[in-house]
Amino acid sequence: MNYADKKESGEAKDLEMAEQQLRNIHANAADLLKHLEEQPCCPLLSQAWVQSKVTLSNAYVDSVRDYVINSQKELGHMDDEDDGVYDSDDGPVGFLIAVEKSASKY
Repeated sequence: MNYADKKESGEAKDLEMAEQQLRNIHANAADLLKHLEEQPCCPLLSQAWVQSKVTLSNAYVDSVRDYVINSQKELGHMDDEDDGVYDSDDGPVGFLIAVEKSASKY
């Protein structure tokens, strides 16, 4: 049973919660990146505790991504064509890769 089937059958409340939280993470990261584009010398983002939280958040999301993607590959649940990059409104994009590339501009 795939994810779409689970959603339709009502078996995916936990998946829906994870999906909503990931969308929230994505939206928050996009807001911060937009803020950096508008104010590239934002002193608030250079504070040590802020950088620590961003680093920790990145590590947590990266760990979850690695666990989920690699576990599914090991179990044979991903198509050979799937490279772990998910589609967004802007086309195929790996969320963390996009955040890291955008953040590296600053």
